Amino acid sequence: MLSGCAAVYVPVSWDYSNEVQKLSRSDMLLVILYDRYDPDRLTLRGSGTSFQEVLMPVEVKHHLGAYRKDTKLIYRNLYNEYTTASLRELIAHEFAHHIWFSSMTPGQREQWEDHLVRNPSPLQVMVRRVYGRSTDYAAEDFAFTVQSARPTDIKELAVIGLITIKERDTLLAREIPRHVGHPLRSNTATYSD
Repeated sequence: MLSGCAAVYVPVSWDYSNEVQKLSRSDMLLVILYDRYDPDRLTLRGSGTSFQEVLMPVEVKHHLGAYRKDTKLIYRNLYNEYTTASLRELIAHEFAHHIWFSSMTPGQREQWEDHLVRNPSPLQVMVRRVYGRSTDYAAEDFAFTVQSARPTDIKELAVIGLITIKERDTLLAREIPRHVGHPLRSNTATYSD
């Protein structure tokens, strides 16, 4: 009954190296975040061991990727095919996890959580329905919100010092690309052991 009920994750660059490197250097939000928090694009490297996550059969296809704190690497689901838009969503979401776990201070995390109390995101409802552990909520709220950042979120990223005022203004002056997709279909798993 449990046969085939696992998502297999491989480094995101396996078979998509050119695409992910191009996205990290062309999508304005990704450019700003990568240039600041991973200028060498090490989270996008192709080396790294794969791993599995046991899931129910209906869940496997919805878990598009993962970020591991121990390897500081972004992974993708081996069994999914990715468009440029879905790769962008995956990278934005998982790189936000990298920032949350590797670069943000407890004070910055608290300020971000206060921001979402003042400016709730509809994605928070989805996070609470999909993720079973309440300890995942804050990190997932951050990742989903950065993935689909609203102008108020861009402003808050500057307020808490994750981007500069100039970077904020650059993002606000440009229309941030909105990629169409149902939030549950854009769901990405976080592996944080």
